[in-house]
Amino acid sequence: METPPDAEHRLDTALLARWEAHPERVAVLDGDETVLAGEVRDRAVRIAALLRDRGVRPGDRVAVLLERSADFVIAVAAVVLAGGAHVAIDTGNPAERVDFLLRDCAPRLLLTSAALRAGLPEDLGTQVLTVQECADADGPAGFRPADALADRPAVVIYTSGSTGRPKGSLLSHRGITARLRSLQNSHPIDENDRVLHHTACTFDMFLVEVYWPLLHGAPIVVAAPGRQRDPAHLARLIRDREVTTVWWVVSLLELFLLALAPGERVDGLRQVLTGGEALAPELVRRFHERSGATLSNLYGPSECTMYCTAWVCPRDSGLRTVMIGPAIEDTVLWIVDEHGRPVPEGQPGELYIGGVGVSLGYHDRPELTAERFVADTLGGTGGRLYRSGDLVRAHPSGELEYLGRVDRQVKIRGFRIEPGEIEGTALRVPGVRQAAVVADGTGSATRLVCFVVLDTGDGPARAAERIRTELAARLPAHLVPAAIVPLERFPLTPNGKLDHGRLTALAADAVPVTAGTDRDPAADPAADAAGHEEGADGPAAAGMEALVAEVWGKVLGIPAVGPLDDFYALGGDSFRAVRVVRELEERTGLQVPMYLVLEASGVAEFAEAVTEYAK
Repeated sequence: METPPDAEHRLDTALLARWEAHPERVAVLDGDETVLAGEVRDRAVRIAALLRDRGVRPGDRVAVLLERSADFVIAVAAVVLAGGAHVAIDTGNPAERVDFLLRDCAPRLLLTSAALRAGLPEDLGTQVLTVQECADADGPAGFRPADALADRPAVVIYTSGSTGRPKGSLLSHRGITARLRSLQNSHPIDENDRVLHHTACTFDMFLVEVYWPLLHGAPIVVAAPGRQRDPAHLARLIRDREVTTVWWVVSLLELFLLALAPGERVDGLRQVLTGGEALAPELVRRFHERSGATLSNLYGPSECTMYCTAWVCPRDSGLRTVMIGPAIEDTVLWIVDEHGRPVPEGQPGELYIGGVGVSLGYHDRPELTAERFVADTLGGTGGRLYRSGDLVRAHPSGELEYLGRVDRQVKIRGFRIEPGEIEGTALRVPGVRQAAVVADGTGSATRLVCFVVLDTGDGPARAAERIRTELAARLPAHLVPAAIVPLERFPLTPNGKLDHGRLTALAADAVPVTAGTDRDPAADPAADAAGHEEGADGPAAAGMEALVAEVWGKVLGIPAVGPLDDFYALGGDSFRAVRVVRELEERTGLQVPMYLVLEASGVAEFAEAVTEYAK
């Protein structure tokens, strides 16, 4: 293979070099499937050659719609080998969201499975290649890396958009390889390590879980699709597969610790990376009580390629402030005031980020790119700075403290959420005249509440249920509000602007609509036909249903929960699922695995699942 002159800053050549040096080493562990590095290479090269045959050229976008699996790992690597930029699409997205992403990124091709292809419309407007077709194809006679890829995009990551339209950040080969090189220098891994891959492909840190181990010979341990927030499944994988290295968004780290049995430790881990949300000192202490692994707090928006600061949390029981750390290598940070001027040392200001990791901008969004990526007039480098919107303060040690946002953006379970995107979607629902979204709560208890002013004459409960149903059909789950609250009019400040402070205060009392509290029974005759009144399987089932409804109401703070209600539609999440499981175990003496809440989220079906599991 001829080595391109820019090979040092390219993901494709680095991957090929690693696979060719050690083809016999295990690269991916996916359930019962073990894939060696040489097999990853052969399968990825075969797909890459087919992508080129189908017209993929350097810089072209290729959408990847696959469940988390060895196939997914190989597919995204294949797009990079072909010279394209992969746009990984979460298979859990609603059909409307998938359609938007495919239209917006305008891919040269969609790479998916035969099963998922069957669920897509025929008029996609892009050609489709399935992994089954790739497996049946002959391998290429030879394969040569594309020319001049270092400063072309390798990945497109979509994040929530303040204008109501998600935006795709273009991450270059140079930026990704620099970030992974920095991570390896500070947190080295090798063939003796194993890295857990569980992060959703909508979050850029999945790149760390895939490319970092592939480049350094550590096997990737793949979490089962849909189980990425099931702490019991993750704990079992860590133990049985001898995982040493994990990235967890802060909320999932907290969830994992909450689910551990009293006194249970996690000492097989060697290092844990976390970030995506503010990390509390108390959570650091709880982690160190349960594990001898190091805990590192990483910070950085997708626009700066995965992360740009890092701080190893000290084992200090008196820790009072968790830092996000100093800049990593090849990174420049500035803290500026509202006029873009550096603030005095120790004063808070907005963080501007520069260096090799700054992305190429947003796909097909020149105005937004010009707004967020500005010329570096501070350091005289001639490069660009990304305006993060994050408020920070530098300490005398040079480490940064995260203080919050300078705009309305919020973080929930690590996802960046722009309320404007949800508001824009709500305004497309018939009958909605005005919409405003606020965040309620802090930490793992944070939830979204959407206030609306209606044109229709629906009752408040019916309207709220209808609006939430439509939002769930159009938005990813993390963007769907926990509660919809109709108001006659929105509160205004003295100068006539929307009073977000008043809405935030009202959000604390917002209760999700339940199927059992304000619904006309005639509107759902299937409920009676299914025998929900007395329980489909007799008194025992009815008793379990009643108990489940009572426990859900207690945990979710809802006065009445009916048999048709769904745990997640009522605002439930993984944290509350742990509380539900613990409460049921205390009340019944049964062992209730958490995955039952994930797989059977309706009151009646969950009660039936618990009853069946106990037999």
